[in-house]
Amino acid sequence: MKKYTVCICDDEQPIRDKLKKYILRYSFAYDVEIDLIELDAAEKLYDLTNPYDILFLDIRFGNRSIGIDIAEELRKRGNTSIIVLTTALKSMSIDGYRAEPFRFIVKPFTEEEIIAVLNACAHKLNRSVSYIKITNDSHTNLLRTDKIMYIYSKLRKRHIVCQDVAQIGTWQSLRELMDSLPSDKFAYSHKSYIVNLDMVDTVKDSKILLTDHSAVPLGLHFRDSFMKTLLKNSAI
Repeated sequence: MKKYTVCICDDEQPIRDKLKKYILRYSFAYDVEIDLIELDAAEKLYDLTNPYDILFLDIRFGNRSIGIDIAEELRKRGNTSIIVLTTALKSMSIDGYRAEPFRFIVKPFTEEEIIAVLNACAHKLNRSVSYIKITNDSHTNLLRTDKIMYIYSKLRKRHIVCQDVAQIGTWQSLRELMDSLPSDKFAYSHKSYIVNLDMVDTVKDSKILLTDHSAVPLGLHFRDSFMKTLLKNSAI
């Protein structure tokens, strides 16, 4: 059984209740396990520690149209979840494209519209999500590769820096980890660093700035190959 986490962020309780009802019906009808997160304020997304796959985010909260700005900031911070923006105004959908949403839903919405959106989200997730096996002492875990920011080697141990979770340590070699990662999404930036290309914000001289404002080194001997792979990834 497939499993997804869906976050609903809307300040109107009736809207949240309707979305929850439709999403749970979808879960039963399509044999999908769905965990729900419910928020009544857009700013609470910044403090949310639980990762989610799909976000239903309203554009307008009270008298403020802040949903698009919140979504754009989440993207800058490295959030790669599928964002579905909801709005009562069709005109707001045009401005919303700067937040890179997957879909727009205009209120009032129907159950059929929500089912169609969830099917499209599921198709995208099934196509794009991949996992890597991480061995730590006697434990083995699966980690979603799109949640990895970068991996670095220090004192004979590898450290995996991820979104929303603490660093994960492993004795696996960089080569072993790199061989298990999608080759079109990860590249060496340095002999001791592997970077998720989707997390790159800016490349400046010998430094790579990531979407969460952290920085990793770009070695001279790796610069050409890294830039070539990055440009190829950005064209996909």
